[in-house]
Amino acid sequence: MAHRRSLPRSLLLLALSAIAWPASAVPQPSTGSNRPADYLIVGGGPAGLVVAEQLSRDPRINVVLLEAGPDSSLDPLVYTPADFSQLTEYLWDYHSAPDPNLGGRNPELWQGRALGGGSAVNGMGYCRGAPSVFDEWARLSGNEGLSWESMFDAFKATTHFQEDVHPADQVPINQSSFGDGPLEITTQRFQLAFDRPFVDKLSSALDLTEIDFVSGYGIGVTEQVDAIRADNRTRSDAWNTFGWLAVNRPNFEVRHNAWASKIGFIGKKADSVTYNDTLTGSFHTIRAREIVVAAGAIGSPHLLMLSGVGPADQLEAVGIQVVQDSPQVGQNLLDHHYSLLVYETIPEMGTTWQLQHNDTAAREAEAEYAANGGGLLGVADGNVFGTFRIPDSVFDGLGSYHVSLPEDRPHMLHAYTTAPFRPEFSNYSTISPFTALVQPEGAGNITITSADYRDMPVINSAYWATPADRAAIIYAYKEYRSLFTSTELSSYTPVELYPGANVTSDADIWDAIQRASGSFHHPMGSVAIGSALNSNWRVHGVSGLRVVGTPAAPNLVTCHPQGTAYALGYRAAMDIVAADGVHIL
Repeated sequence: MAHRRSLPRSLLLLALSAIAWPASAVPQPSTGSNRPADYLIVGGGPAGLVVAEQLSRDPRINVVLLEAGPDSSLDPLVYTPADFSQLTEYLWDYHSAPDPNLGGRNPELWQGRALGGGSAVNGMGYCRGAPSVFDEWARLSGNEGLSWESMFDAFKATTHFQEDVHPADQVPINQSSFGDGPLEITTQRFQLAFDRPFVDKLSSALDLTEIDFVSGYGIGVTEQVDAIRADNRTRSDAWNTFGWLAVNRPNFEVRHNAWASKIGFIGKKADSVTYNDTLTGSFHTIRAREIVVAAGAIGSPHLLMLSGVGPADQLEAVGIQVVQDSPQVGQNLLDHHYSLLVYETIPEMGTTWQLQHNDTAAREAEAEYAANGGGLLGVADGNVFGTFRIPDSVFDGLGSYHVSLPEDRPHMLHAYTTAPFRPEFSNYSTISPFTALVQPEGAGNITITSADYRDMPVINSAYWATPADRAAIIYAYKEYRSLFTSTELSSYTPVELYPGANVTSDADIWDAIQRASGSFHHPMGSVAIGSALNSNWRVHGVSGLRVVGTPAAPNLVTCHPQGTAYALGYRAAMDIVAADGVHIL
């Protein structure tokens, strides 16, 4: 049975000593005053906290950050890497609207709801992906700071690589791809039994080279690096790095459990944010010279629309006074959607199920982690992935989008997890291989049906929304499934639980794909720079209002977007500094 863990005191002290701040205890978010802010940031995830840390380096500037969720940094489930799949307490319970491409199903689209945002709850994987994506961003946005060359500098500025003891057969990491930034990145210390056979099979079957995915490559296979501290194998996230650096500065104030309900305007000038202190149920309004929304790709357009900035017809339909008709707000929603398989594993293979249900395995793992941060608890589950292109012939007669993508961009991503994704197999020790569409042709959107901030937005996720996207997932799903019949992999995964050996016809396979489709939780692009925003992150048609982070991305990156979220925050901060005359120390 799952249970909560306490980090041994020695490991906790080591984790805290890795951050440089003047106080002797964990920094505490201040409750603060009601004085006007120079910059008011809504959202305490990677982009918001990077912007806050950079701007608060100017002691003349008063920066306030609001985060709807709590401070979760001392929860053992948060800082223990293998426990990330249990972090339901710190999530926005978003769901896609019933999707016709999934037979009316509505998969969850959970997002982080805590100081640290997604970085406090994610699987910690860190990568950058294909350079051509960023060069396209620069062209679409008119902001040259989004080019690969500039973004590579931002990736370096936000990270630091810590060497760890790692398996001898792991490909070395190009450490020159990192700098002296706060976010700690390291390699996998402990290999799951399936990792190396999986790497080898992906390499041979798909003709992939093993690479590090941080140095300018989009296609290959990797035992990826993670946002984990090497010295104690605890999560490194936006709050316990950038946040803790800034929070003791007298000009920086953090308010958590502060759920923003509306941005106030005087005419066309964003002037304030009203929020609900969810600990007391009281409402507060903070005035600000500049407001920066960094509430993620779902929360950011939702807040803008609640505040009167969005498609006028949608706002008027729910009784919201239109401040600015912005048709592109909430459009261009993109995500990495996947469909999965499920296999029962051999007893010798370490899985999340064993940590949660096998008392002997759990005790052994806890003892090893307490001793030196090692073993199963010190690694992010399912650390291997491969990206690849599929044959152009798959798209015959289906248009040119996928075949015309730049050569460094993959079509698909294969990965696996040992977390129990399907509840009907909760009594089995399983792995769930999944394949994701990396550069979808179809895009979704976000809208609202209520003026009440407590009502969730309507998320039209657009799973497999074009014939070409559908052809890609069907081809990849079949190809992936065939890999698990090989002797190299089937010796670890002897029984296919889902979709099951009897599922063989094209119609049944498509039904299985639909029933097992889900989100990689990587939404981006819903308030894109170059369309909804100008080249300096400002919302068109109003003043005093910027949007940064993943919602501002013009399109999807080709792997996990965590690293990109930090880099986007850094680039936005540098642009704000230059445009507004901020003097950072």
